[in-house]
This record gives sequence, structure tokens and C-alpha cells, in this order.
Amino acid sequence: MLDQKFPEQKVQAAHKASDTLERIGLVDNNIPNIGDLFTASSSGLYNLPERQAVQPFLPKHAFTLPPVALEQIKNWKLGDAAGILPEINRAYFAVENRLYLWDYVEKKDVNTYEETDRIVGVGLVNAKADIFNPEITHVLVVATTTRVSVIAVAFKKKQGEPHSLTFYRTEIFTSSSGAQMKTIIGTKNGRIFMLSELGDVWELEYRREEGWFTSRCSKKILSSMATSFFGTTHDPCIDIAVDEEGRVLYRLFESSSIQVSYLGDDGLSYTNIAKNTKINDAARLMSPSSPFFEGTNFKISSIHSTTRAEARAYQLVAVTSTGCRLYFTHFKYGANPPADGRPTTLELVHVRTPPAVQQTSETRPFPTVTKSLYKNGVLLLVDKLSETQQSIITACPNVGLMATQGRQGGFGEFSNRLEAQGQILGIAEMPGTPFKLNELASQPSEPARHFLIFSTYGMSVVVKQRPVDMLQNLLTSVGPNVSAQSSDFLPFFEIFGLIHSCALCFNLACHTSNLVSGIELQASDAVSIPVVKGATLLLETLGQSPSVLSTPPAVYTNRHDGLVLFINRLIAPFWNQKIVKESVQGKDVKYSTVVSRNELISTQQTLRKLQGFMDLNVSVYPQLEPQTAEEHSLRELYELVVLISEAISFLLFLLDSDASKIIKNLKPESQARFKAYTYKDLLTSGNGQALASELSMAMIDETMARYANMDIVIDVLEQRCGSFCNGSDVILYKAIKQIDAAKSEANTMPSRDALTESLKLLKRIAIHIPYEKLQEIAKDYSSQGALVLAVELVLTCAKARDPHNLTTAYLRESCPPNDPRADLFNTKQKFYDCVFQLLKEALAPSSSATQKATASQKDQAFQTAFSFDDIAFHYYIYEKFVEEKLGQHLIRLNPPHIEVFLRHEPVSLERYELLADYYRLNEEYDEAANVLQLLGRLNIDISIDKRLEYFTRANVCAKSVTAPSKEFEMRDLQQRLDIWIKQLQEEKQLQMSTA
Repeated sequence: MLDQKFPEQKVQAAHKASDTLERIGLVDNNIPNIGDLFTASSSGLYNLPERQAVQPFLPKHAFTLPPVALEQIKNWKLGDAAGILPEINRAYFAVENRLYLWDYVEKKDVNTYEETDRIVGVGLVNAKADIFNPEITHVLVVATTTRVSVIAVAFKKKQGEPHSLTFYRTEIFTSSSGAQMKTIIGTKNGRIFMLSELGDVWELEYRREEGWFTSRCSKKILSSMATSFFGTTHDPCIDIAVDEEGRVLYRLFESSSIQVSYLGDDGLSYTNIAKNTKINDAARLMSPSSPFFEGTNFKISSIHSTTRAEARAYQLVAVTSTGCRLYFTHFKYGANPPADGRPTTLELVHVRTPPAVQQTSETRPFPTVTKSLYKNGVLLLVDKLSETQQSIITACPNVGLMATQGRQGGFGEFSNRLEAQGQILGIAEMPGTPFKLNELASQPSEPARHFLIFSTYGMSVVVKQRPVDMLQNLLTSVGPNVSAQSSDFLPFFEIFGLIHSCALCFNLACHTSNLVSGIELQASDAVSIPVVKGATLLLETLGQSPSVLSTPPAVYTNRHDGLVLFINRLIAPFWNQKIVKESVQGKDVKYSTVVSRNELISTQQTLRKLQGFMDLNVSVYPQLEPQTAEEHSLRELYELVVLISEAISFLLFLLDSDASKIIKNLKPESQARFKAYTYKDLLTSGNGQALASELSMAMIDETMARYANMDIVIDVLEQRCGSFCNGSDVILYKAIKQIDAAKSEANTMPSRDALTESLKLLKRIAIHIPYEKLQEIAKDYSSQGALVLAVELVLTCAKARDPHNLTTAYLRESCPPNDPRADLFNTKQKFYDCVFQLLKEALAPSSSATQKATASQKDQAFQTAFSFDDIAFHYYIYEKFVEEKLGQHLIRLNPPHIEVFLRHEPVSLERYELLADYYRLNEEYDEAANVLQLLGRLNIDISIDKRLEYFTRANVCAKSVTAPSKEFEMRDLQQRLDIWIKQLQEEKQLQMSTA
């Protein structure tokens, strides 16, 4: 059954829903990044949740090394090479001249690589371009006491399949020259930097072939800036880091100084920029009362570059041996960075103290940090509790505080501690999860961030909980008695805000079980049915209160605004993106979606889940006619959800078909529009609706060519595209084909039959014909001399939009403000304008096509229009005739309601003049006389001559009345007219004599 909502209503509802999404979506846009939270020079605010369900980090997996590796790792000594290579799913440790590589994902046996001398350092770097074959993805750099070797690595990974890893010996190596390279890192373009045990920084270079004066592999030492005036103080480098773009190199020195060097726009040069040697002094000034920065308590142990996605206010984070963080910028703080992004300095902008220490048998004022990881806002510290015991201190941004209080809330973090077994050898984040600071917007089906902790016992996997994970765990722990224990959820709702918490409830209620990773270690837990029921109950209990975003008189609940936020987050990745991109392959033009097909399908699945959820929950989506502002908004949101889902189906079906041919058949302006339009443009504007209609016609044309059977075409389109392209579109297509066929046999009986048949089809779907398409059809009818059919179709479409003539009462009530019928009248007004243009063309034809229409056809067109049962239409059309100075034509036609229209208040000079003429034409001279004398006496600015004309004409009309019953009244009127005429003549004579 076809939807009985007309296109203009759909567009208007979609536009309103889109505006609502943008209004509520601003709460996400207003969430600051971490750098914006530096409202003070130092901070140390932490939220330490006691309940496990809401702790920021939780252990997820733990497994031991294979027996062979456990036996060998007993021989590993502190200072030997060990760590994690997450890019290739391997953990490693070196014992003497042997390197052990363990696949912790597949949990296979350990692979062994053997050198001739003791291995002192290992690093994995992206392979340089144009050096190896395309399948080589990385190089493994292995440093021994005598040389540095480069091993080619081919790592292949496909979702849902086991990965493959192959090593290739390359015979690329160089002498270590006595320097033992302990730390090896690289840039994204494959440039390699090494830190020796003596504190020197080297660059390793390798080439495809040897040159006349160069070997395939070589190294060079990189200069550093002196730390004293005379340059004699030895200050070894103890840590190095590069930025994400591979354009900046940072060095940390034993003295807790940090140097920044620029690697060039192309990442291939090297220039020392600045060295900050006064970091301790600056830190003490920023936090003068903190013992962390006094004397021997202060020592920087590691440095970590940051990403633009995290913040732009700083580019480097240093971690001290007591767990403090120091945030640095390599630009002048507070000033706009240079356009080329070249560093200019190194300034400390913020210091942050660690969470409280875990007390042991010995009193410890500070943590004792032996290893650290800082990446995209997450801090993991290895805290040495004793010689045999360690724990992991965690910290991450309190996104609830950021969302509810913004910059005013300052810099707050969640933190907890995790137990650790054995000697920790390395910490790393598992790759593949895009960073998202606002994790309130994360879907349950999306992978959370996972971190690896490699120890002498084996591997532990730690998951960073997002707010949606915390809520899911809370609901699981509470069980089925959510209503009775709703108070248990109040702290959660307070931390993350009522609106955001309601959005998270919709996240859980509308989850989809997508396979999000080929690595089982990162697989998300399924959302159980009890969790869905619990989330629904929370919406009914804690979501009913008024939202802080409401602006009276319209008041919306947190549940409503949470739903809006959920939808906005769901469609935000593509809503304002272009729909398609064009590519040329040989002579062919190909089209594909700008946003990936998988992402669109995933979003569509969630939208359909939401649609089903709203259908089943009356409190979320009222099934009856909406009464309140919230119920109207919910109806609009529901319709937008359905529309987007069906639009995705239509677009994917279009691209699965011969898209190039279909798009080529569009009008040139429509082709350009389709290539430029976003999803929002297509679904929330009149032009977008017209484009969708034209795409539907082109799609039907293509489908008809394949199936040739109308019923099959309807079934295929409705199955693939829902209401976006359905039976009404097919009927419209068939009618347009008949109109086109009639053009080839103009003014013949088959032509007239085809046009008549097309009108019958179009009247069946009148409510579904968009106005822009209707204009085209009316123009086609008119051009073929079928003016009557054009008028009849336009009026039928107008009637379909207001079958009960609600706009008539609206006009009679003088168009009250803020009346919902105003939208309906505005919608119909376009159709009225179209009819007026057709009738105006009939009165004074400007085209040869209209001139072809016979006089009887023109009369019939007027008769069709004026027999339309809609007083609002009559009043509007009559007003247009008056405005266009066509009133004389109108009164000669004597249409229905014309007298009432001409007489209605307020009095109009033009209408009353026409009213007088109307009475004269109909020989109602007494009425004409009364109207004319009224015009002559109007208290408006008209000339004496004009008033004399009105009175004179009124006198003539009064004398023309012959009915005995009117004779006395007219004689009295004549006497008064004679007096008024005499007075005006005397007044005119006086004016002339004065002049």
C-alpha cells in the first residue's frame, strides 16, 4: 500500500528532522579536545571508580608463552632486547644471539632468528618505497654488537582470515662501529633512527643497489645541540621519538632536556631547531606546591609524540620517573603555527601529576615508573611496587566531564590499577582502531581500543572501556531488576549527562552484531536481550525528565534529545558527504560511493534496528496522531530514519545496475547536481526530491529494459528500494511514456487517447507526484493543446494534499499566526500558481502550442478550474487575477464565489471597482450604485476628480434601476449623490481659484 503522505510533506518533515539533528548535535561539536582543557598550568583531578563495571581499563585475555619460549625467557636479562611489534602481531625477546618471535594472535610456536653476535636492539619500520617488491610491507632492523641488519618483511592480513608473515634475508647490513643500538624507530616513510647505548643518535640508510661511492647500507651520526656554553658537558640521549607525519625528531637527554629537530617537509632532511634545558624550572613554576618537581624527585624517563586528532595545543608528552606528564608544543604557545608546520621552539604548556600511589608495606610517596606508554590520550605506567611485584597505572580523559562541563570542568581523567604478573617487557596498543576522543559516540559493534602487556609470563590484553561498554557491563551486573535498582545507574547518568546516557541506551537497544575485526582478541561482546530490555527500561525511568537543551514553550525530554543525538552520531560520517565520486577507466566512466559500501550497509542495519525498536515502543514513537511538540518531532525523526535507510538501498541498487548509463540519461543539470549533492541535499530539499524522482525514472527505464514486465519491475524496485522507488514511481514512469508517445502523433485520436490514459494513471498517484515533476507534465500537456488535462491534473494533486479543504477555514479565520495549516496552504500555493499560469496563458497565449488550443478548450479549462471545490483556491486565484490587472476577464467569466471574494474585508479599491463593474455586467444597478457611492466616500487618498467619477457613475446606475421595490431607496441615494457632487464641484472650484 502506498504511503499517503505527499512529497512536500516528506521533504518538510525531513528538513525539520535534519534541523533537529543539527541543533542537538552541537553538544558533540562543543566537546573540547584535551589541549582546550588546559585552563590552568597544572592539573591532577582523577575519577577512580570502585565498581569494576565502570572502570576505564579491564583485563580481557591472558595467556602464557609456549613452553619452549617460557624455558628460553628464563635466560633473558634486564636490558636485553624485548618488546611488542603490534604491526605484525608479534612479541619478541632476545637471548644472546637469538631472537624469539611469538605470534600472540594465533598463539603458534615461537619463530627463531639467529645472528652470529649478541642481539642488542630490534625495531620494525615501514619499508621504503621502490626498494623492495610491492609485497614487502616492513623491514625488521636487528642490531648486534658488531652490525645492523635489515630484514624484509611481508605481512598480509585480511578480515576473517589468518594473517601471514614472511621474512626475507636481504644481505643489507652495515657495521655497528662499536655502537650498540638499543632503540630503533622509524617514520611512516621508512626513515630509520637508532639510539646507541652511549647516547648517540644515528640514522640508518639503505638503498636498492650499491653506488660507485656508496654501499647498500650505511649509517651516520646526527648532531645535537650543546648543553653548555663551552660544549664540553656529556649529556647522553636516553630516548627518541618521531611525530606521526615523520617530519619532527625529538630527543630526551639524561639531564631531562629535550631537543626538537626538523626533518623537512618531505621528511628527508635534518635541522636542529631548539633544545629546552630548563624544563624542571618551568614545571616548578607551573606547580609550585607539588613535591613531584623538587630536586632529585624530577627526572624525565620517556617521551611520546602525539597526534593532531588528540590535540593541536601540544605535540609531545614527556613522562617522569614518578608518573607526571609534561605537555610540550614545538610552536610559540598561543600563537598560530607556521603554515608549513615547521617547529620553531619547544615550550612546556602544562604539567599533570599522577593518581595516588598504591601503598605497600613500605611507605611510597611517589610511583616508581619503569615503563610507560602514552598514545592518543591514554597513559599506561608500569609501577614497581617491589623487586618482585609490579602493577599498571592507567589514565584516560573523563569524556563525561568534557561533555557535561566543557572547558569549565578542567582536565579530569578516569584512572584505575591493574595487576601484573612477571617482569613486564613491553606495552603497546593493538592497531586497527581509529582514534575517537569523543567515545560517547562509539557504537557497541565498533572495536574498542585494546592494549598489550608482554611479560615474562606471557601476554595480557587490556581493553579500554568506552561509556557504552561501561553501561553494558552495569546492566549485565544488575540483571533483570533494572526498574527496582534504577538508582544504581544514577551516578553513571550524572557522570556522562542525561542526554548522552540516553543516547547510549539507544546504542545498546539498537546494536547490530557486525564482525568488526579479524582478530578475535578485539572482538566485542554481544549485547544480550536482558541488556536491551534494561536499556529500554532506563529510557522509560531516567529519560523522562526535561532536557537542559529545551527552549520554552517547546519542552523535550532527555529521551527525545538522546534519540536525536544517537541518530546524528550514526549518520554523521556520511550525512554531509557527497553521494558519489566519478572515476575514468579507459573510455568508461565509473561511479562509486564516497563513503564505503560496508559503512553504508552497517549504518542501514542500525537504522532498521532503530525503526523496529520505535515500532515496538510506544513511549519512544507514539502510534497515534501526535499532539505535543515532542511527539511531532519523534514522528519526523522516525520518517527520516526510514527515508535514509531506503535511500541507501536505492543508491546501492543504482550503483549495482549500469550506473553510468542511468546517470548519462539524466538531464545535464541533474547530472551535475547528482555529482555535487550530499545525502542531506538529496533527502531534505525540494531540488533533491526532484533529482530523486528523475533518478527513479532513469532507474525504472533501465529495469524495464531488463525485465520488460511492469509487475516484475514493481516487485524488484519495492524489494530493493522500499518507498524510495516504488509502485507510484512505476506508474508515473508509464504515464510519462504515454505523454512522450503522444508527441509523435500530435492532434490525432491515438494521441488524445494516450494523453487521456496518462491522466487517469497520474490521478491515481496524485498525492505522490512532486511539484517539480508536475510542472513538467503540465507543460507537456499544454504544449500538446491539452490545456484542460493540465489544469485537471494540477488541481487533482492539490486536492490530494488537502482532501478536507482545511485551508478554507484557515483563510476564513484570517490566517492566524503559528497555525499548522499555514504549511499546508503554502504547499498548495505552488499548485494554485501553476493553475493561474495555465489560465493566464489561455487568456493571452504567448506560445504556438497554447494558440493551438481551441476556444472551447480554453473555456473548458476555465470551467474545470472554477468548478474546483476549494474556496481557498478560488480566493487565491481571484487575487492573482486582480494583481495581474486581469480582473475584467474574471468578472466576465462570472466564476463561483466571485461576489463574496470581491466584497470580503478589508475593503480594497481594486476589488470594489471590479465589484461595481461585476454588478453592472449582471444588471444589478442598485448594488453597483451602492458600491460606487461607497468608493466615492472612502477615507483614502484619492483625487476629487476620481470621487466625482464614482458619484457620477453611481448616479447613472441609480437612475437605471426600474424595480418598483427599489425606486424609493434609489431616489434617496440620487438626492444624496447630487449634494455630494455639488460639494465636490465647489471644493474643486475653490482649489482652482486659490491656485
